[in-house]
Amino acid sequence: MALRNVESRLERFFERGLSRPFKSALQPIEIGQRMVREMDLGRRVSNRGLMAPNNIKIWISEGDAQRFDGFQHALVEELTETARQHALGESYNFVGPVVVEMFVDDELAVGTMKVKASFVGGQSEPRIVVSDGSTYPVGSTPVVVGRSGECQIVISETSVSRRHAEFWWTGEGVAVRDLQSTNGTLVNGHRVTAVSLSPHDVVEIGGQTLRIELA
Repeated sequence: MALRNVESRLERFFERGLSRPFKSALQPIEIGQRMVREMDLGRRVSNRGLMAPNNIKIWISEGDAQRFDGFQHALVEELTETARQHALGESYNFVGPVVVEMFVDDELAVGTMKVKASFVGGQSEPRIVVSDGSTYPVGSTPVVVGRSGECQIVISETSVSRRHAEFWWTGEGVAVRDLQSTNGTLVNGHRVTAVSLSPHDVVEIGGQTLRIELA
């Protein structure tokens, strides 16, 4: 399932404008598959659960780099999001923000690559990820969700109150609080008043699901 998700993400990128390569050329899907394999091979067990490498360096040939010219930044962004999605699907945690970098190695032949995945600690800004794909950072100011246009996250559904719920940074993680909404806020299927969240919790507000990413 995880590899199929990788292929789906990178196939969408591939179809957006990258010309179809010669048979021997490196394809984005191959890079994504190799990247998540290195994450899997590098995972470790800790008191926080399964930890995956968060710093991924990729080396490609000069010929492949020329093919990706104009698309390389977008490809790196897609790979970064693919790493986050893979970690979510496999219940991995990170020690710091996810960073994917791509370099050119003149000694590599077209169609080949090198990938190194390592653990690099650091602070990362948590963010809310909505089921429609939009993201919102969680900082010192609470992020309010509701039907009102004054909310930071607007859900235009009649089942959602004008000010339905809010997310805030506790100093140790992200929490959600229901703002006395009519239909309530659900976390993992249970109605809550206020609760701390983990990256694998699912928050339901109206017809939208929201989750937290810490890296």
